[in-house]
Amino acid sequence: MSRITIVLGLVGVILLVLGGLAYLPVSTSALASHPRPIRDYATADSVASRRKRADDAVTAPGGSSLLLLHGFRTPRVVVLLHGFTNSPTQFASLAQQLYSQGDNVYVPRLPHHGERGSRAATLAHMSAEEVSGAADSAIDVAAGLGDSIVVIGLSAGGTMGCWITQFRADVQRVIIVAPVIALAGVPRLLDAPVRNLAVRLPNVTHADTVDSTAVDREEGWTSRAVGQILRLGLSVRRAAARLSPTAREVRFLLNAHDHTISNAAALELAGMWSRHGGNVQAYELADSLGLPHDVIDPRQRVRRLDVVYPALVALAKGSSPTAETVRALPIPGASVVTDDPR
Repeated sequence: MSRITIVLGLVGVILLVLGGLAYLPVSTSALASHPRPIRDYATADSVASRRKRADDAVTAPGGSSLLLLHGFRTPRVVVLLHGFTNSPTQFASLAQQLYSQGDNVYVPRLPHHGERGSRAATLAHMSAEEVSGAADSAIDVAAGLGDSIVVIGLSAGGTMGCWITQFRADVQRVIIVAPVIALAGVPRLLDAPVRNLAVRLPNVTHADTVDSTAVDREEGWTSRAVGQILRLGLSVRRAAARLSPTAREVRFLLNAHDHTISNAAALELAGMWSRHGGNVQAYELADSLGLPHDVIDPRQRVRRLDVVYPALVALAKGSSPTAETVRALPIPGASVVTDDPR
């Protein structure tokens, strides 16, 4: 057998293996909700405070969970879910604003985020199971802190918000901001292969220069963690293809200038929920604002908190944004969905 024949044979085997890894659907059966809501304020306060102390022992300054409580159960409790590579500090300003208006506010730290001395590669250890468990846990605590639970999630936190919308019936309202359901710039036919390979292939890390003024953030990304976030989104899409959302209201806030996530995928999910009878509305921040994917963190170089924060506060209260640069979007009709959508 010639050397060329051997090489071609090996290349063929590699291509077959990669094809199998790319197109064999990933499992999401382990991403079901296991709710254990806490019914009384004192216990919820104790549990959340204990978690915050545990965070303090391992996180960099600013990386710990935030807990803003009035000392009693409030009519509304707001859970804020931060984005991939960021920390609860991302939501600190908005949390304070909501707290000053009478809400109890809980900003839990996402798994493996904000750890002392960690880098982007640390996030490769994060699994979709951990993230769904963190979402369940946050709602369990919130159930004891307020009568009506409102969730606001950005990016990976937005994906968690989608999961909560689908599976947690004890939530009144979810505001989903720029969720990671599919990535921008990836053709629809390649969505599943990209996700599957990100989950299955060895991790690839892109590390940016560390910002010494924001040590609570991991600068960069890891392919494995992105794949796991997309896998969590897939679990929602599979359920939404068959079932109504269980949260009572869901509002999307998308960014027309977002070059990180697919707004079309988010709207497609909104359409699936709407077709199944969900109370769904969608809004979009104008492209003219020039906003990055992270529209919330005050530390962003480009930011319009004068537009974004009032829109989020209005949505949290069940109202519509009033700024001219925030427009309502039509919810598309449900599309044909296979067993492995997107």
